[in-house]
Amino acid sequence: MEFALRIKLMQVYLSFKSSNMNKTFNETLDKHNLLKHPFYISWNEGTLTQEQLALYATEYGSFIKLISEGWARIGEEKIAMEEVGHFEIWQGFAASLGTDTITAQIKSVKDLVSITESNYSTYPGALGSLYAFEAQQPATASSKLEGLKKHYKNWGADETYFEIHSTDWEEPALLEAKILTLSEEDRELALQACTSTCKALWEALSGIMEARNN
Repeated sequence: MEFALRIKLMQVYLSFKSSNMNKTFNETLDKHNLLKHPFYISWNEGTLTQEQLALYATEYGSFIKLISEGWARIGEEKIAMEEVGHFEIWQGFAASLGTDTITAQIKSVKDLVSITESNYSTYPGALGSLYAFEAQQPATASSKLEGLKKHYKNWGADETYFEIHSTDWEEPALLEAKILTLSEEDRELALQACTSTCKALWEALSGIMEARNN
């Protein structure tokens, strides 16, 4: 990314962080902070089995597949194409764990897919839904990458997806820039989409964890 654009995004980031709107979005993200979910805690404690992680890759991948559609919906075709490639990298992660199937079979994951697709149907909805995931992804990717290296290295799990996203704060900043330009009414729609996606992401992880405990 060009230096001038990086500076601009940093300015937007600071503007967003100092706004009242940011406080509302942050409350939603904090309430459903995925790093605090028991599944990711287990990940980083090294207590998952290879079969459990493979189930996660299979199920959660059905959501990862949709991300490119969200970026396309908000007019960011270049990022959308990059996300198509990132899904292919996710497929490599799944394959390294012994599964070549990406599908949602667990109800809460199916709900996540449905809610995401619904939110992507409008511009402000796509912004809010993407932000729910992208604003958390650098931290979650970094944490998961650390867990893979520390506890699961002998499985040979492909770490590429998490390496790419562990430092990607530019996409959340770009979403913040776009949210700042919305009308008050559309900002509320974006917040509603952010909230519903945050809840669905949390519930999807819960469904995956419950399935792996059965």
